Amino acid sequence: MKIEERVKDSNKHLNGVGIILVDAQESLLSGINKKDDLIDALLLLIQSTKILDVPLVITEQVPDKLGGTSAILSAHLSDNNRIAKSTFSIFGSDEFVSQINELNINHLILSGIETSICIYLSAIDALKAGYDVTILSDCVGARRAEDESVVIKKLESSGCHIIPLESFLYGYLGTAEHPKFRPISKLVRDRVSNRQDYSQ
Repeated sequence: MKIEERVKDSNKHLNGVGIILVDAQESLLSGINKKDDLIDALLLLIQSTKILDVPLVITEQVPDKLGGTSAILSAHLSDNNRIAKSTFSIFGSDEFVSQINELNINHLILSGIETSICIYLSAIDALKAGYDVTILSDCVGARRAEDESVVIKKLESSGCHIIPLESFLYGYLGTAEHPKFRPISKLVRDRVSNRQDYSQ
């Protein structure tokens, strides 16, 4: 079997995957526990979606009042549509539901904030609607670590997959022979060496 066929076969179970970046806004990020680690992980995630050509859907909570997605993250986002919402669950937005339907997304990879509110409610609604849900443990954040820990356990017991970003990336690649393995592995290696302080 040719490498292209093996790669295609290994990714069959990943058809329909879409990355959802929830409310990563400057005003909300400022109070998040371990904010710098979260931003590092989200930057790696955003860069990886470009390399792997995975759909990325971005939501913003009442951006007219809370402002838009963090400038640090936005610098790596091209013309991605931002979906404004007022409900805490992303499924309260008709525009969001329409977009994931148009993109044929049936497996949501959730990232962003806040774990104990918008991520939790969005994941529960996604499960109720019949979607597969994976939460990237290092790509979500909350103000209170205790609340986040309780919620992550609850979501896992409810049927969500909870894994770190690197597990998702290498699971998506499936093999070191994947044509995108080298650029992804370089991003992962650079993750620690490029560590930055994002405090304002």
